[in-house]
Amino acid sequence: MGLVGELSLWDNDFRRWWADHDVLGRAHGSKHYHHPVVGDMTLGHESMILGLRTAEPGPPSEQALRLLASWTSEQEIHPGV
Repeated sequence: MGLVGELSLWDNDFRRWWADHDVLGRAHGSKHYHHPVVGDMTLGHESMILGLRTAEPGPPSEQALRLLASWTSEQEIHPGV
């Protein structure tokens, strides 16, 4: 039996929490929680997708990106160049 199945058998809270894991698939929203010490809370959530582009080391992509980076830096120092 897997961990989730085992926890579900032995822990009523876990079983309820696992069934209610509705944050997945939503880009934003809010969720109500009850903490045994601090009480009720409503917390907002935002999901962000990080678009990261990288170049393989070596020619030609890495060299092209380095050239662009140096050109961009030069433009910031000497606008209009």
